[in-house]
Amino acid sequence: MDGLPAKYFAFPPYRAESLGGDKGWWGVMNRNGLNVLTFPAKPGAVVTDEQHAKQIAAEWNEGAVFTYPPDTYVAPVTTRLTDAQMAKYIRSQRFIDGRWVSPIVLLGGGKSGAAIDAYVET
Repeated sequence: MDGLPAKYFAFPPYRAESLGGDKGWWGVMNRNGLNVLTFPAKPGAVVTDEQHAKQIAAEWNEGAVFTYPPDTYVAPVTTRLTDAQMAKYIRSQRFIDGRWVSPIVLLGGGKSGAAIDAYVET
């Protein structure tokens, strides 16, 4: 199993350090003393045994080049309202029971613009 330092925390020098006392858990610390050991093949795994921790720290200190998988987060696609749509939405606001409300229901998934366009101003 190949270990990688946590993305954005790869600051050498690295050292192996015991984490679990009598449990035999070892991590690999960066220069700030933070356990940065991760295993891409086992998400969430951050410890190993003493032998592997020392071996990983030695490899990383030899100037290993780290290749990370791409981030899996994808930002949601949003559809912006036009100035005219936003103005229409603001004009629809009414002060009822101490707060501003609109009869236009804003919908997710890019449907808010269509809801505003369908609203008939009186």
